Amino acid sequence: MTDISRRTLAAGAGLLIGAIAAGARAQQMPPQVASAVPVPKATPKPLTVNPDKVKGLSADLLRAHHDREYAAAVKALNEVGETLAKVDFSSVSPENLAELKRAEQAAQNSTVLHEIYFDGLGEVPSQPSGLLAQAMSRDFGSLDRWSAEFAGIGKSLASGTGWVILAYAPRDKRLLNYRAESDTMAPAGGVPLLALDMYEHAYAADYGTDATKYIESFMRAIRWTNAERLYREAMRV
Repeated sequence: MTDISRRTLAAGAGLLIGAIAAGARAQQMPPQVASAVPVPKATPKPLTVNPDKVKGLSADLLRAHHDREYAAAVKALNEVGETLAKVDFSSVSPENLAELKRAEQAAQNSTVLHEIYFDGLGEVPSQPSGLLAQAMSRDFGSLDRWSAEFAGIGKSLASGTGWVILAYAPRDKRLLNYRAESDTMAPAGGVPLLALDMYEHAYAADYGTDATKYIESFMRAIRWTNAERLYREAMRV
């Protein structure tokens, strides 16, 4: 998926959903049944960090990323949810359902990972501590080794798409770094603790095509208290 397609996520999803909905109106459930289907509404979360104080990433970049790209993902998630709530799954074509579910997965992943990305940015340098620090030492050997792998995955996505995700796998009771080449990929059974957005919109305004410098800035700006909080919650899964 190109960065252009990411910037038009809401518009593209809206056109797709509109076209499918138009063809599926005759397949909808009776109004009294369809209206009973709950349609959860996602609301964009405000930034939890002062964008003027994040070193290495400009306030203009962070605000545009949050207010345009993240907001577009939330909008697309709501639109596809409303459409799916009206579809008669007993008669909708497999092709139309496939497109809707692909759009839903992309919007859902993009929404969640963007929230973790922004919540993971801090105003002052920090280091992992407590149980998370112990787990990282156990599962990666050291913080330096984790950092080298995480940043290396980011560099492998320097073409301008994808995510790097530090996640806890409850099944295996361990931490893993995941590489997602698009919004439709996510760690199966993993609970994301930290996310690095490798789409061009996350860094191009500040760094152009120099993804390496962006990654270095992100690594210095990590707010580890957020990852630690998510880790403690994930351990209870």
